[in-house]
Amino acid sequence: MQTCMHTNACRALALALVFIAPSQIVVAEETAMEEVVVTGIRGSMMQSLDVKRDSAQVVDAVSAEDVGKFPDANVAEALQRITGVAIDRSGGEGQFITVRGLGPEFNTVLLNGRTLATDNPGREFSFDVLASDIIQRAEVFKTSTSNLRSGGIGATVNVVTARPLDQGGSGSSITFSAAGQYDDLREDTSPELTGVYSFSNEDRNFGVMLGASYSDRTSQEDSSFTNGFSLRDGADIINAPETSSGLDASSIVPLTAGRVQQQVVFSRDEQDRERLTLNGALQFRPASNVELTIDGLHSSFDIESLATQFSGFFSPPFIDPVVDANGTVVSFSRPSVDFNARNPAIAGQIGLSQNDNVITSNNREAETSMFGANLQVDVTDQLTLTADLSTSEASRDGTNPFVVIGALAPESPLIELPNSSGISTITNLVGLTDTSIQRLHFVNVERIKVDDEITEARLEGEWRLEAGPLNTVSFGYAYSDRTKSQDTFNNFSPTQGGNVFCAYCGYNVAADPSILTPFSFSGFLDDASGSSTVPGQILQFSLADAFRVLNSDANINNPARQPGLTPAEFAANAADLIARRDAAGGSIFGFYDPAINPGASFEVDEEVSSFWINTEWSGDLGDMPWAATFGLRYAQTETTSTGVDQPVLLFRESPGDTQLLVDFGPSAPVSIDNDYNNLLPSLNIRLDTTDDTVLRFAYSETVTRPTLTALGVNNTFGGRSNAPISGGGNPFLEAFESANFDASFEWYFDEIGFIGLAVFYKDFDNFLESQTLPVPREIVFPAGNGGRTMDETVLVDFQDTRQRNGEQGSIEGFEFAAQGQLTFLPEPFNNLGASFNYTHVSSDIDRAVGSGAADCDYNGLSPNSYNVSGFYEDDRLQIRIAYNFREEFLFECFSNFSEPREREDYGQLDMSASYQVTDNVQVYFEAINITDEETRDFSRFKNRFLTYSDTGARYLIGARVNF
Repeated sequence: MQTCMHTNACRALALALVFIAPSQIVVAEETAMEEVVVTGIRGSMMQSLDVKRDSAQVVDAVSAEDVGKFPDANVAEALQRITGVAIDRSGGEGQFITVRGLGPEFNTVLLNGRTLATDNPGREFSFDVLASDIIQRAEVFKTSTSNLRSGGIGATVNVVTARPLDQGGSGSSITFSAAGQYDDLREDTSPELTGVYSFSNEDRNFGVMLGASYSDRTSQEDSSFTNGFSLRDGADIINAPETSSGLDASSIVPLTAGRVQQQVVFSRDEQDRERLTLNGALQFRPASNVELTIDGLHSSFDIESLATQFSGFFSPPFIDPVVDANGTVVSFSRPSVDFNARNPAIAGQIGLSQNDNVITSNNREAETSMFGANLQVDVTDQLTLTADLSTSEASRDGTNPFVVIGALAPESPLIELPNSSGISTITNLVGLTDTSIQRLHFVNVERIKVDDEITEARLEGEWRLEAGPLNTVSFGYAYSDRTKSQDTFNNFSPTQGGNVFCAYCGYNVAADPSILTPFSFSGFLDDASGSSTVPGQILQFSLADAFRVLNSDANINNPARQPGLTPAEFAANAADLIARRDAAGGSIFGFYDPAINPGASFEVDEEVSSFWINTEWSGDLGDMPWAATFGLRYAQTETTSTGVDQPVLLFRESPGDTQLLVDFGPSAPVSIDNDYNNLLPSLNIRLDTTDDTVLRFAYSETVTRPTLTALGVNNTFGGRSNAPISGGGNPFLEAFESANFDASFEWYFDEIGFIGLAVFYKDFDNFLESQTLPVPREIVFPAGNGGRTMDETVLVDFQDTRQRNGEQGSIEGFEFAAQGQLTFLPEPFNNLGASFNYTHVSSDIDRAVGSGAADCDYNGLSPNSYNVSGFYEDDRLQIRIAYNFREEFLFECFSNFSEPREREDYGQLDMSASYQVTDNVQVYFEAINITDEETRDFSRFKNRFLTYSDTGARYLIGARVNF
């Protein structure tokens, strides 16, 4: 990464600091966002309303009740209480936010006004890396001003950490809390610790604040999924019952039409989620007119995952399929060992069903950090200059094995779809715990490493005028240099046709029965229709045992391992595997140890230079005061995508299986440049119609730049020959723009009482999103496959997933919010209060793609969502109950097999309570997802089941002490 003093922006910042002479220093005014610390639920609501009312634009906020006491256990879960904000969860924790129907990639996330690097492959920020205890306030800016960072057409979210001189008073204070968190699926309790230290001197010109938060949560996710519905027109089917005997080739006919589910998988993922967050801030006022703030944050978030799965994969032929009116195959069987024995005339023409035991993981090692310095100086009574410099880094590293030990099905399984709820079922499963029939099969070990580095510099001035209605002119320059890279490591080997994961693909080598033990799916998705058919027991194994067996000399040299190879080919293959195993050293993966895949790796550098001017105006319209801001922002963006071009020589099917193999040609470095400019106007008008009511109007133009990793030059290929997939980057993507119109009415009828109604409209151009489209490519199928007498080249559609431009459209909607305390009730009921907000969003979209997409909405857009909460608060006791609801929405338009993925309605009930034992001691309790709600995804029709997931409820009890 470039050092600061080697960039033009940092040179400009250094010169600006030099030319601010000490003799010009005067007392700096506090910003309009200064916060008065008031504890308690009512204090938090009052602070949030103060932010909203005083702002020049449409903004909502959620504030901490006190230092180290954010109102929710997770920042994203707190943001969902804001009107128009919905969230997505990972492992039961809030992770991503959607604002007014626009998903996480369309929202800019800042920390103290600076861009925060993210460990995700895209721009979307994972809020689960931040402990909420170190957060003072989170602001959601729904309209834009020219001095606000560009890049979010949905919203700009600014997370504010606590500062020592903002807390009031002097001296030292310490807040410490300790809690135990119980996960009801995992049936385990884990610790959570937080400490915050703050000091400021008597003169209130020097202060230090340090915070630390640690949690080590054990969790569990039970899920079932199908991985989509493949269009199987023309696929072989057996037009006879599974019980038939003596069938001949005449019973094998093509399927005239139908989409068939790819798999049925039952998965139990046990995770340990360890998070450590450290932050600190130093404030110094060396003279009465200057303030220097230095702050930093570091977060590490490690997820250790181990998922035990049962899996059935469904390739043709299908026995006796039943197709409904929507073209969905709702019921079918698959051939088995027993079926082949009863029908020897066709046994050589059909592939058998498999009952697979899978061990895999979803590991994630994430680190996020930021360091920044801000100098604010009043040069004169009218002119304030601010210089800000920051750097942020994030990384993600996760090695995730996928190991299959399975058996060809002794009897034909029956696969059935649900009607409109619940999960797909697979029955007539036998021999699941018979260790004697288990065989080594497919293995893949993949490692993804993401690095994100950002250097930002900002120089801005504010000139306060007395020129009639013109009050303030602010201006500035900002520079950002961001580099994002993704390295992909997998079982890549040029001498193995691009991979080694199919070393055992054919179910030909017996597994060592001593490494196999029974695994129970007890209590698995009990509330889901169809869960009663989940197998009671399967087989499991440790990864260490499995790779020891896979890497043994005896199994590598077993001729049955790859029967399609000639003796010479097999000998060369075995020698290569042994050499790779020995080169892996102490790695448990042996010859499966993942190696860098240059064709799937890349780096993108993005430099953005911005200039802006913003003006503030005010006056009176009769008896009604008004205020307005008008400004322009000019941004120049330059991107460079670098990587390796690795041409494909041949796609082919693995012998004895349907795994897709790739032969690559010589690789060569490649670099692609792109640049574009944007001029972004913004106008915000506020009219105080009475002392308590406000009207707002706003117009702005905003942009969202393409996700950096979407700009990569990488290409990936995988899947099976009858269901191939591909993906990668698109370095020619352009930024897309939105013209935004907003209007709102706000009534502040007491300190926490509020009623508001807002309407909004966003007009999009050149919209982009992740799409999966069919791309035809040739695959070589070997002799012996499907009755072929010689190798045959067939044109097959690959499902290609990557970001693409093209769409135009709009989003419109309205928001309603109300909150207040029921002070008119007699004691103690006058301590009750409530809040409610509701958002309705609709859209129109003109997609630049073919059939099947016209009925797709925008990804993440829920037509209706609402949040309702009630609270009770007196001098000692606080209780809050909150329910958040999100209506069914499109998760991704072009998902598996170019079909939409939709998520059903989801509502979650949470509760928190605390009791002030003494002035310095508080005990508290939290309950998250009390009713144990699950998520369910489907594809286009409710019976096309995709995913059903349960993460259970969580309960936390602890104590907080102030010194």
